[in-house]
Amino acid sequence: MKRGDFIMILVVLLAAGSIYGYKWFSNHNEHYAQGDLKAVITVNGKAYKTVNLTKEEQIIDIRTKFGHNTLKVFDYGIQMTYSDAPLTIALDMGFISRPKQQIICIPARLLIEVVNPGSSIDDDDALDAVI
Repeated sequence: MKRGDFIMILVVLLAAGSIYGYKWFSNHNEHYAQGDLKAVITVNGKAYKTVNLTKEEQIIDIRTKFGHNTLKVFDYGIQMTYSDAPLTIALDMGFISRPKQQIICIPARLLIEVVNPGSSIDDDDALDAVI
């Protein structure tokens, strides 16, 4: 490898690191109080339910034509406790309690995302992806 190759690799690594660092810093600098956050549950791309993340325990049973899932709200967060999907990857995503964290169950077409309704950031300007 030549000197130019090392410089190119260094520039690419610095660019990737700075982008990752900016995203990490902006996500961890969002201010919110416990109890302000909500979990938005969507099934097949349509809003199913919005849940306040509170300290009290709450069980949410979701039965659709795509599958059966159970969610548990506790300690100001949410976690999937049951899924009838062939691979239970969504169960391994664990407990989420910070804005922009997600649990995704593809076979059940289920998405759970923690949002901060009091956030000053406008998500309408965010990038979208189409698959």
